[in-house]
Amino acid sequence: MGKREEVRRRTFAEILEAAARMAEAEGWQAVTVRRIAADIGYSAPVIYQHFPNKEAVLRTLLEQANGELAQRMRAAVAGAPASRGPHLAAVAYLEFARSRPGLYQLVSGAPGTAVDATTRRAAAGDVIAFTRQLIGAWAAGTAAESVDIEDACDLLWGTLHGLACIGSIEDVGHSRALRLADQAVTALLGHWSSSTAHPERRPHTTTEGDK
Repeated sequence: MGKREEVRRRTFAEILEAAARMAEAEGWQAVTVRRIAADIGYSAPVIYQHFPNKEAVLRTLLEQANGELAQRMRAAVAGAPASRGPHLAAVAYLEFARSRPGLYQLVSGAPGTAVDATTRRAAAGDVIAFTRQLIGAWAAGTAAESVDIEDACDLLWGTLHGLACIGSIEDVGHSRALRLADQAVTALLGHWSSSTAHPERRPHTTTEGDK
């Protein structure tokens, strides 16, 4: 690697680190190209050589954040039985939210992140695919084949996001959020197992033909 390329890569990384650090301290609304430049000792035009705007910085950080989350989830479930996969992935998710609050806000679309829902969903593609894989493996291992994997994935994500949010509240705390997550995942898996074993327990939707 030539010296110029090394400098380019180092500056690229410094820009992202500065933006993430600023967001952790003050929120994403405080992150601007001018402030990033001042933080790392460059002029704004230098930043624009790497990123056309703040949104491009955020999109890159979003991709990196989802990559880190996916890596943590994979590491958490590696070698574990499929029956424990959703539980272990839930812990990894909440640990990520606790240890990387700024990046978690970016992933979850907090105010000031300036990233639209479609972009966030696309960036989370690997995480979503892995979650579906986990639920599919659990369903296969428990003979719960009729579970709607997409619905189950979204319901699990919504539950964990809510727990991550209340876990950040001082009088609730991360430890309690973890306990609640274990209860929530157990309840969800139990419901899906029950619905599979007893189809008559599934909610009935009224159609025109039923009237």
